Amino acid sequence: MTSRKTASALALAALLALPATIAAAQTSVPPPAQSPAPAQPGAPAISMEHARRIASENGVVRIEEIKLDDGKWEIEGRDSAGAQIEINLRASDGVIIKIERDRPVSAGVARP
Repeated sequence: MTSRKTASALALAALLALPATIAAAQTSVPPPAQSPAPAQPGAPAISMEHARRIASENGVVRIEEIKLDDGKWEIEGRDSAGAQIEINLRASDGVIIKIERDRPVSAGVARP
């Protein structure tokens, strides 16, 4: 009989501890390594890679220079015809501020 009482007491103790274990698991905070890193102050919302994608979607096939200057991405490169193209994007939201294309020099056409 004593072992039956002991087993019952252990089972009851386990059942009583179960709600506390569940509550602790539900309210636990993830360790700092798993928390997302906060945005750095002054960092552009549009990454360089995102700026490259936007430029590519707007005709740039070869990027020659990309820089962040005064809150905007300045991207210089070439389009599929070889013409120089410059695109400026707002770094805060990726809106295109300016697209400027130079006409390519055609083969056999003399320059003035």
